[in-house]
Amino acid sequence: MSVAVKTETNHSNLKQTVDSVCRAEVFEKLEKTELLDMLVVGGGIHGAAVARFAAGYGFKTALVEKADYAAATSSRSSKMAHGGLRYLELMDFEQVFEGIKAREEMFDHIGNLVKPAEFLIPVPAGAWFFRIKLGIGLFLYDLMVKKSARRHRWIPREKLTFPGFHSGRKDLMGCFVYTDGIMSDARLVIDNVIAARRYGALCLNYCEVISMERGSDGTSLVKLRDTRTGRELKVRARLVVNCTGPWASTLAQSLGAEPRPLKFSRGSHIIFNRPWTGPSLFLPMPGKARYYFVWPHHAGTMVGTTEREVSDVELDPLPSQDEIDEIFGRLEKDIPDAGLDRSSACYAFAGIRTLPIRGKDANSTVLSRKHIWTHMNGVLTLLGGKYTTASWTALEGVKEAASLLGTPISKQAIKNREDLKCLPGSASEPEIATMQNALNSKGISQTSQGRLLGRYGKRFSENYLDLADASPERLIELETRIALDTEQVENLEDLMRRRLELEYTEGHGIQYLPIIKQVFAEMRPDVDFTSQSLQYIERMRTIDGLLGK
Repeated sequence: MSVAVKTETNHSNLKQTVDSVCRAEVFEKLEKTELLDMLVVGGGIHGAAVARFAAGYGFKTALVEKADYAAATSSRSSKMAHGGLRYLELMDFEQVFEGIKAREEMFDHIGNLVKPAEFLIPVPAGAWFFRIKLGIGLFLYDLMVKKSARRHRWIPREKLTFPGFHSGRKDLMGCFVYTDGIMSDARLVIDNVIAARRYGALCLNYCEVISMERGSDGTSLVKLRDTRTGRELKVRARLVVNCTGPWASTLAQSLGAEPRPLKFSRGSHIIFNRPWTGPSLFLPMPGKARYYFVWPHHAGTMVGTTEREVSDVELDPLPSQDEIDEIFGRLEKDIPDAGLDRSSACYAFAGIRTLPIRGKDANSTVLSRKHIWTHMNGVLTLLGGKYTTASWTALEGVKEAASLLGTPISKQAIKNREDLKCLPGSASEPEIATMQNALNSKGISQTSQGRLLGRYGKRFSENYLDLADASPERLIELETRIALDTEQVENLEDLMRRRLELEYTEGHGIQYLPIIKQVFAEMRPDVDFTSQSLQYIERMRTIDGLLGK
């Protein structure tokens, strides 16, 4: 495992670590690299995981992203690691089983970022066919589940004791309870990028692809531009791996590869400042295979998702007013006493799903999320893909890339590298208990402990435990320093939305801006923090306006 580059200076009492990184040094190393095995384009979950596996198996790898890591789809998911229970209704058994097996693997290897959670599915009184159909589906769902405690169970109405779903609900026959996972999507991307860097990959956000020329020797000369400085460079790669999500087909065409037809759907969510203490909810909506969820979020409660087919792909989409109204309307109908209304809503976001078209055109609500890898003109392109199975999809792509490069990865080599299933924050249960004891001794609240261990896992105890402070303000300062030193934060949005995730919370973390400003002045003096703060506050006002606040 190679050591990442170091920062030029030591900031305050934050010590340099193996993960400290300097943008100028990464750029310089890219300039000096004569030939890459793989240039991965796209810093979402799939691109980051491809870079991790490629570098982990010894390929000379670089990862570039035109905006920030996880800037688009990969920080705007439903934040669930799941098999996709609704896909059973579409008879998409392969995707469901793959999703459950991948979810179980995430529980085992990256438990700080992906955690099991119980979900409740209410069954209306008299809906016998629905109960039987759902029971069969959940039985199939359980076939891939390792632990019996995570298998589904039926609770008749007279034994219901959940908030809003109790024995007095005469309109219910009962409820099914099953297990799926809740994850931190943006943090998964960041941990994948850090892992890729640890294995020797050169990773650069805010670096876009301008053009590509194919050489007679079968390599590609790719022109890149640093979007922060305008500085350009050229890198030569044996293979370009296109993992740009909704833009994959467009980029493939611009690089001389075959474009493939895609459809896009926008899913929107609302976050409420009220903590959700009962089981998560899986609730039906009108239409085939349409459901929405209510589940815990670090900011309170999260509800979604909608499904709107869209033709335009935006980098920073917002929910439409009718999507917001639809979610509020469903909550008022289904759980009117939960307190999830406009007065407790504190944030809303939307993300774009990429859906490959296979054969006959179809409505986006029934199109499979199953991915497709295509290769042409030295470009290997990923179309579609699901968050839960991203590591499996990435490994499949790296195996295909390795074969194209004439150095296939054997089954034994994959078996020998179980460590590649872990991420830098991965920790065993005894290690987590030790970290919790250390944080307890410092008087750090349970809420802050959950955030620190969930966000950084073992990285925190290895490098920053001695700097931890019970003061929330000092912890925000420390986390800001960690993000700027090791996580390639280049602006305020990177920090608030995708590293500290304060944007989701009530008040959007605006009260911490003076503290954050001091750290930026020290560690990113070239950033116009005042301007970025005003832009951030204005964007939060726009979101508040959507929620009617």
